[in-house]
Amino acid sequence: MKKIERVIISVFDKKGVLDFAKVLKNEFDVEILSTGGTGTLLKESGITYKKISEFTESPEMFDGRIKTLHPRIEGGLLYRRSIQKDIDEAIKYNIKPIDMVVCNLYQFQKVIEKPDITLAEALEMIDIGGPTMIRSAAKNFPDVIVVPSPEYYNIIINELRTNEGSITDKTRLFLAQKVFSIMAEYNGAIANYLQKYYNPDAILPDTIIKAYEKVQDCRYGENWDQSAAYYRDLSAKLGLHNFKQLGGKEISFNNFLDIDSCIQMLLDFQKEYHVTAILKHTSPNGLAIDKKDQLRCIQMAFKCDPMSAFGGIWGVNKELTTSVADFIVNKENIFVDVILAPSFELEALEILKQKKNMRILEFNNFLDKRDEIYNNLEIRSTLGGVLIQEYDSKPVIKEWNVVSKKKVDNIEKEALIFAYKVSKWAKSNSACFAQIHDNGIYSIGIGAGQQSRVHVVKLAIQKAIEFGHKEELKNSVMGTDSFFPFPDGLEAAVEVGAKAIIHPGGSIRDEEIIKRADELDCALIFCGKRVFRH
Repeated sequence: MKKIERVIISVFDKKGVLDFAKVLKNEFDVEILSTGGTGTLLKESGITYKKISEFTESPEMFDGRIKTLHPRIEGGLLYRRSIQKDIDEAIKYNIKPIDMVVCNLYQFQKVIEKPDITLAEALEMIDIGGPTMIRSAAKNFPDVIVVPSPEYYNIIINELRTNEGSITDKTRLFLAQKVFSIMAEYNGAIANYLQKYYNPDAILPDTIIKAYEKVQDCRYGENWDQSAAYYRDLSAKLGLHNFKQLGGKEISFNNFLDIDSCIQMLLDFQKEYHVTAILKHTSPNGLAIDKKDQLRCIQMAFKCDPMSAFGGIWGVNKELTTSVADFIVNKENIFVDVILAPSFELEALEILKQKKNMRILEFNNFLDKRDEIYNNLEIRSTLGGVLIQEYDSKPVIKEWNVVSKKKVDNIEKEALIFAYKVSKWAKSNSACFAQIHDNGIYSIGIGAGQQSRVHVVKLAIQKAIEFGHKEELKNSVMGTDSFFPFPDGLEAAVEVGAKAIIHPGGSIRDEEIIKRADELDCALIFCGKRVFRH
């Protein structure tokens, strides 16, 4: 392994660079070449270096746009030390070898996050010299080490000390690969920005470039014989990677899917009330809101379908209290796979940790950032491609159109909207019966994943009766995720006691459905928005 004798240091992010440069200079007597601000910082710290302009015998140009774009820089990085022809040309043109490049790029991605950024300012933050150098070094990694981020300084220092001033081939290759990953993300951000700038109204542009970074491996995939990992979208500031795990086993592939559904359910409800969502296989099996009492909110959500709640994902929208933790841990026949909350009372957290395998996740103020969270596109994979759409984050009520003779009061309206939100998150076709209590609303029967609309209503009824809610079906309200193509679904709901039903409308038989609702003295509301979830 060849010792490092000459290095270029030219960094935008100067974190840790002085300590790194001191090791190179003082311990290994490496010649340092540098530019502009980095060079000034080195000089102020007493670290000797040679200016790039002196090394190339060429001045900087165009306000620093051209500093390192020169044959003596790129040639020193690219010529192959093992090929005689390259060696002869390097001697002929007085090109000296450069053994290492320490360079990170202008932070284009951060700059374009500023709401008042101008195009001219954004263009100036497109790095040219830096990408050229690190790509050159990465291409020629058998001869040149590239250090594209401060996070790798300690790795390099440790190897230099271990290997008497040299770097292993494995590390060279690892860093080269990192460069091309960095460049893919960097170029993608520029391309996406310019595309958005010149076509700001395009929701779905012609090209979308995404880069992902692994956050953690999963124990296995959807099934035991599938490998899986969670990757974060590098262009998205907010996501599941912001959550903090406070206890329990590692999160599985299916856990991630359920956690995603749970947090999105919580995002759909008013934050000033207590909200509890309990789900399994990304579909709710119990949901409740309560204006005063978190424990009661949990209890009402749980009793909707205690059988499906076993091994489920539980989420609340406010700090989880000790009384709730005691209910979860000490009540018979409760098994929670994942519990989500913005925070936990200290005693509550200690109680929950008694369940060694229960995954405890804290999401802090995530629910306060709804608009920012949904400032992205939803991507689903298909064989050989992806489907991309806007997230279904708009209000579930597009219009409030009471089409029946029977009307509803404000409390019933609130319950209908609740039922419709629950049906939104249940797999299509879906239906939710809900009931009102003194300080809140709770689900009493949820049907999901049926191929016909009447069968999903009957399933919701069946589950409500099975778990002791037959009487609560009387004077209940129901939401279902799309229109009724025939009156049978409405008839089944009214037969067990539903007094008001909400759906989007839009069937060619709407008039027939409205007429039947009037005959059965049921309030019928068209909200104008379908909420399918496949």
